[in-house]
Amino acid sequence: MKYWFVRSPYKTRKWEDVLMSGVFKLYGIRNYAAKKNISAMGKNDMALWYSSTAGKKIFGTMKIKETAYQDMTSEGDWLAIDLIPMITFEKPVSYTQLKEYEILINSNIISQNRISVVEITKEEYDEIMNNK
Repeated sequence: MKYWFVRSPYKTRKWEDVLMSGVFKLYGIRNYAAKKNISAMGKNDMALWYSSTAGKKIFGTMKIKETAYQDMTSEGDWLAIDLIPMITFEKPVSYTQLKEYEILINSNIISQNRISVVEITKEEYDEIMNNK
């Protein structure tokens, strides 16, 4: 199992919208590093869902529904993926808080902060889950 940090690039979709629909469809990503990471996501991998437009916070966890598929919004070989919301954080974790966790100082969350999808370690995932 792999662990992921997913930054929602959409200004109009909030965590509440994801919960109501029961699925988060990540599409329209046009970054090669993110594409590589999306292609590496496997069914039942876990992800932290972060919104940079709604207060720069992690709002909850998601599970990868299936492997990536062709992004229908592109004519190229870009990918999309579906995630299912699992846990809503009672108190969302801010980006400022993340930078205070020693284990995250050199993590992809901080060092690759402009990429929509980055892999994180189980230890990084657990640190966030244990301190939410």
